[in-house]
Amino acid sequence: MAIETKIQWLLHAVEQGPLARWLRRVVIATALLALALAWMFIRFNGFVLPEAMDQAQIARQLATGQGYTTLYVRPLALYLGLLHTGRTPAPLPDASQPPLGPLLNAPVLWLTGADSRMDPGVFVFAPERTIVAVGCLFFAGALLLSYLLISRLFAQRLALLVTGLVVVSDLSWRFAFSGLPQMPMLFFFTGALLALVLAMEARDKGQERRMLLCLFLAAFLLGLTTLGDAVGVGIFAGFYVFVLALIRPIRLVALALPAVFALPLLPWMAHNWLALRNPFGLAYYALARPAGTDRLAWLADFQPVIRFRWADLLANFGTQTLDLAHGWFESLGGNLVAAAFFLAVGLQTFRRWQPAQFRWAVLLMWTGATVGMCFFGAQPGIAAGQLQMLFTPIMTAYGLAFLLVLYAHLQQPQPLLRFAFLGLLFAGVGAPLVLGMMSTPKRLNWPPYLPPLVERFRDWVEPGEAMASDIPWATAWYARRTSLLLPESIEQFEIIHAERFLGGPLVALYLTPFSTND
Repeated sequence: MAIETKIQWLLHAVEQGPLARWLRRVVIATALLALALAWMFIRFNGFVLPEAMDQAQIARQLATGQGYTTLYVRPLALYLGLLHTGRTPAPLPDASQPPLGPLLNAPVLWLTGADSRMDPGVFVFAPERTIVAVGCLFFAGALLLSYLLISRLFAQRLALLVTGLVVVSDLSWRFAFSGLPQMPMLFFFTGALLALVLAMEARDKGQERRMLLCLFLAAFLLGLTTLGDAVGVGIFAGFYVFVLALIRPIRLVALALPAVFALPLLPWMAHNWLALRNPFGLAYYALARPAGTDRLAWLADFQPVIRFRWADLLANFGTQTLDLAHGWFESLGGNLVAAAFFLAVGLQTFRRWQPAQFRWAVLLMWTGATVGMCFFGAQPGIAAGQLQMLFTPIMTAYGLAFLLVLYAHLQQPQPLLRFAFLGLLFAGVGAPLVLGMMSTPKRLNWPPYLPPLVERFRDWVEPGEAMASDIPWATAWYARRTSLLLPESIEQFEIIHAERFLGGPLVALYLTPFSTND
């Protein structure tokens, strides 16, 4: 009889007791680790996005003691630096890439080796694996913060289910292994959401000092998030509107919140001012891009006509809005549960005031981020400047709560049917990840980025030499000695400067016109 009692207790503990919670946590942690290792050693074949490569070489510059500089010479940055400061230091200070990723990756590269060599037959630079490992660690931290956040808003069981849905999302892993700073941004952004919830609870309990500390912490964390992308200013705008409308702090606190938000941004703004006499960097000039021109071609113009026109701004805004609207579901990773957030905002009623009020904060911040992306442009899917993914955990929580309420209205209390319903949701969210893991990974990325060939270029080029290419990730067709000293006549200026991306020289940027002797 005692044995039967113990077996019943064990079954109850596994199904509903404390053992059930720990079992789910262990399953999620095991799945997270298994997916990370499988992606690292099976799926990952190096960086694909130029922004990730650029930020990696800036991190290498920091790790080797050369400061926040770049060996990737953008003609527009060179022109503006010369125009406003009258000098072109070597290496050039970078004012194009956001600093969050390089600042976080530089210490790790310094510890593990920022300029390691490749063994024969290897197609991925070791520092690239180091950078994506940092992204995975921030992803794990963001999952923990998401669990704490959703537990306070809803319940622990829902928080565990949402965490599992985020883990099996293909979008999460593709960003984690992209080399972009979205995972650190997700970590800081989720921390800001948690601090905002704590501020709301403190306000409800009359704990004014704790409320103010949480608000200041949330604003500071949003400032760190903005170090990953300037569009974070739009997220803070939504946060600020919500705080003024709901919490209604005293005037002094309302004025202090933007200052706290700007605090982590001040060093970056000072760096941009010294480089370009412009605290906002090259991103500011994107607003003056002529309508119909490519945003990358704008950076490659050595003597652009910088003329702000409202017609161009509105035309670009309209085009980029249509692009985002066309790919908004792709930007959520095809996650139907997260997309149900928008139904939860308008159709669902909540018994507790915290989730009822907090959904408006999420909607305002999402709106601010979306408007910012419409102004500056962001490609759907895995791309630099794509901030929709920051909202997927909290949107998944609201969407799942809404779908579970709909299921409850069916009055089907059988546990097996409920389990099947949740299984369908997990299958729908996790299908792209499963199909991707089952497919054969690409040997090479496009544009043709060949690390072994890059490693060979490294042996060809000596200090003071450079290599130029029309396809910089594949072959080089021109090499010569050069320097960064400008001649007196800008019209006759020509520069060829090699970029060293982690393991070796990758790209040489050239400025026309070439002289007839070349």
